[in-house]
Amino acid sequence: MPVDNSVIWLAGKLFAIVAFAIYVIFAAVVVRQVYLMTKTISVGFELPVQTIAWIHLIIAVAILLFVVVFL
Repeated sequence: MPVDNSVIWLAGKLFAIVAFAIYVIFAAVVVRQVYLMTKTISVGFELPVQTIAWIHLIIAVAILLFVVVFL
Protein backbone atom coordinates (compact mmCIF):
# COMPACT_ATOMS: atom_id res chain seq x y z
CA MET A 1 0.00 0.00 0.00
CA PRO A 2 1.71 3.24 -1.11
CA VAL A 3 1.86 6.18 1.27
CA ASP A 4 0.78 9.56 -0.03
CA ASN A 5 3.60 12.13 -0.01
CA SER A 6 1.30 14.82 1.36
CA VAL A 7 0.78 12.77 4.52
CA ILE A 8 4.53 12.49 5.02
CA TRP A 9 5.04 16.24 4.49
CA LEU A 10 2.18 17.04 6.88
CA ALA A 11 3.71 14.80 9.53
CA GLY A 12 7.09 16.49 9.04
CA LYS A 13 5.56 19.96 9.31
CA LEU A 14 3.66 19.04 12.47
CA PHE A 15 6.82 17.57 13.96
CA ALA A 16 8.76 20.77 13.20
CA ILE A 17 6.07 22.96 14.76
CA VAL A 18 5.86 20.83 17.90
CA ALA A 19 9.67 20.69 18.18
CA PHE A 20 10.01 24.47 17.95
CA ALA A 21 7.15 24.94 20.44
CA ILE A 22 9.02 22.74 22.91
CA TYR A 23 12.16 24.79 22.24
CA VAL A 24 10.28 28.01 23.04
CA ILE A 25 9.23 26.47 26.36
CA PHE A 26 12.89 25.61 27.00
CA ALA A 27 13.92 29.19 26.21
CA ALA A 28 11.30 30.50 28.64
CA VAL A 29 12.64 28.17 31.33
CA VAL A 30 16.14 29.52 30.65
CA VAL A 31 14.89 33.08 31.20
CA ARG A 32 13.29 32.01 34.48
CA GLN A 33 16.44 30.22 35.63
CA VAL A 34 18.61 33.22 34.79
CA TYR A 35 16.22 35.43 36.74
CA LEU A 36 16.44 33.17 39.78
CA MET A 37 20.22 32.89 39.43
CA THR A 38 20.71 36.65 39.32
CA LYS A 39 18.52 37.09 42.41
CA THR A 40 20.60 34.49 44.28
CA ILE A 41 24.15 35.25 43.16
CA SER A 42 25.49 38.75 42.58
CA VAL A 43 28.68 38.79 40.50
CA GLY A 44 28.39 42.04 38.57
CA PHE A 45 27.38 40.94 35.06
CA GLU A 46 23.73 40.11 35.63
CA LEU A 47 22.43 42.53 32.99
CA PRO A 48 24.34 41.00 30.03
CA VAL A 49 23.29 37.49 31.03
CA GLN A 50 19.64 38.51 31.37
CA THR A 51 19.81 40.32 28.04
CA ILE A 52 21.21 37.26 26.29
CA ALA A 53 18.50 35.05 27.82
CA TRP A 54 15.74 37.42 26.64
CA ILE A 55 17.26 37.71 23.16
CA HIS A 56 17.37 33.90 23.02
CA LEU A 57 13.67 33.72 23.92
CA ILE A 58 12.71 36.39 21.38
CA ILE A 59 14.62 34.63 18.61
CA ALA A 60 13.04 31.28 19.54
CA VAL A 61 9.54 32.79 19.37
CA ALA A 62 10.37 34.47 16.05
CA ILE A 63 11.57 31.18 14.59
CA LEU A 64 8.41 29.42 15.81
CA LEU A 65 6.26 32.08 14.15
CA PHE A 66 8.32 31.75 10.97
CA VAL A 67 7.83 27.97 10.95
CA VAL A 68 4.09 28.26 11.57
CA VAL A 69 3.63 30.84 8.82
CA PHE A 70 5.86 29.36 6.14
CA LEU A 71 5.36 25.63 6.68
